[in-house]
Formats: sequence, C-alpha cells, structure tokens
Amino acid sequence: MTEQKKEQRIMTVHLRKAIESVPRYKKASAASKFLSKFVKKQMKAKEVKMSIPVNDEIFKNGMQNPPIKMRVVCIKDDKGTVKIDIIKSEGSK
Repeated sequence: MTEQKKEQRIMTVHLRKAIESVPRYKKASAASKFLSKFVKKQMKAKEVKMSIPVNDEIFKNGMQNPPIKMRVVCIKDDKGTVKIDIIKSEGSK
C-alpha cells in the first residue's frame, strides 16, 4: 500500500487589491481568479480546484460585492493538485 503525502495550510486571503481596480460587474470573477492564482503561487501547485462552497461564498452578496477577505484551507496532494475549501467559524452564519 502506498500512502499519499498531503500538505495542508490554513490561509487568510485578502481580496481587496484584486477587486478595487476592476469594473463593478467583474468584481466577483476577479476575486475568484485572484484566489486561485494566489493559492497556486503559495502552495507551488500545478493545478488548483476550488470547491463549490468557496465559489458560493464569493458570489454570496452578488457579482458586485464579493467579500474583502476569506479564510480557506488548502490541501495539496502528491500530484501537485490543490483543493481549496472554506473554513466556517462557529460565529459566522
């Protein structure tokens, strides 16, 4: 049996710089692209896969009003693929 080596990091990603210079109707899309590029660079990954709850959290307030920062957990497998999941704190709704 082979064990898969996994690396896990918890990150707070600030999205303000990514969304302040784009038009209002592109803000959530820009935040989503910035998040995947940021995680790819930080984790030295070949591919990044974003889970559906992360995407829902970005688009929760609509296309024009994405969150300013997000806490995510990134899990990298031995093939270089990173999966991004959202962290739900007990105080959040």
